[in-house]
Amino acid sequence: MRKRWCLPIAALTAIAVTAPAGAHGIDVDVIARGLDNPRHVAVAKDGDVYVAESGRGGNHATARSCFNSAEGFACTGRTGAVTKIGRWGQYRVLRGLASFAPEGGNNAIGPHGVYVDGHDLYVTNGGPTEPTRGTPPQTVLRDPTLVAEDPISRLYGTLLRVKWFGRVDIVADAWRLERDENPDADLANPAIDSNPVDVLIDRGRAVMADAGGNSIIRTGHRGRLEALTVFPNVLTTRPPFGTIPMQAVPTGVVKGPDGFYYVSQLTGFPFPIGGAKIFRVDPRSGAYTTYATGFTNVIDLDFGHDGTLYVLELDSDSIVPPEGAREGGLWVVPRRGTPRKVDLPAETLIEPGGIAVGRHGKLYVTNHSREAGTGEVLRIDTD
Repeated sequence: MRKRWCLPIAALTAIAVTAPAGAHGIDVDVIARGLDNPRHVAVAKDGDVYVAESGRGGNHATARSCFNSAEGFACTGRTGAVTKIGRWGQYRVLRGLASFAPEGGNNAIGPHGVYVDGHDLYVTNGGPTEPTRGTPPQTVLRDPTLVAEDPISRLYGTLLRVKWFGRVDIVADAWRLERDENPDADLANPAIDSNPVDVLIDRGRAVMADAGGNSIIRTGHRGRLEALTVFPNVLTTRPPFGTIPMQAVPTGVVKGPDGFYYVSQLTGFPFPIGGAKIFRVDPRSGAYTTYATGFTNVIDLDFGHDGTLYVLELDSDSIVPPEGAREGGLWVVPRRGTPRKVDLPAETLIEPGGIAVGRHGKLYVTNHSREAGTGEVLRIDTD
């Protein structure tokens, strides 16, 4: 199924660069500022960097579609975007995508995953993450309710393909798969909850991580979506919350040097410290094994050219109290060796949201990923 959308392109703005902050031989440069909830990032072959911005939701005084969400009471707007950082500076190549957020614009849900494939740009527009209304709460479905209130809601839960000349097509609908088949319903997750947060293109097929659906889904050879892997709940104990069936919440998917898919895990509530894993998924059968352990709230991952895996934590001491700090972490997982955490200057990473390995092994990381207007992209050189 494909649908064409006409969306505006923003004007060019100057790129913002600060002096490097060096520590233990590591250089950190800010190469972009002023972003709205920046999430995943991709580097094209020519070195240009693309960032998915989840936006800042809608104006709570005028929005036509508002609801309760895990992020709080939120309203829909057309503030999602994709920013390009290249030789001509920092500018939005695409805007007007679906976004919802609490008042103030922080903690938005919207564009999240981004992938460059030749002359095509792929973007996952996340959400709607089980919106509810009423007492007791009742799920509000995207189709027909949210779309009837604001047509931009049609983009929630979809994969978009953007051509260089500006045409935008819906090429896959993760939310519809969740509504019609709900792949994780038999695993004690009956809610219709879809949030595609990452994408890769593998031999012409789109492979997505659906954080809401706890699954890796992909397009078939005829374009129909199917669930390749569904991750079960795991009983987890964390004081003072007790023992809870924790959802997996996959957040990133990349193809490894061996041809297998590698998947990062945020984990669901109670978000235990050290409880997140990296999974290795067979692209033929969907069977998976654990590749690496000991992380906390992993939000993204990427491979270096030498086979080293880089793992990014959203929050190294858990995203829920009692800890409460917002500092993230960067890990290196050698092909044969023990994972180690990179020693960065204090408060370098504040709720980072995405990572990509670029030319010469430089790392590109989004920072302040749950803030509107203060998001950044960092370039990190660990050599």
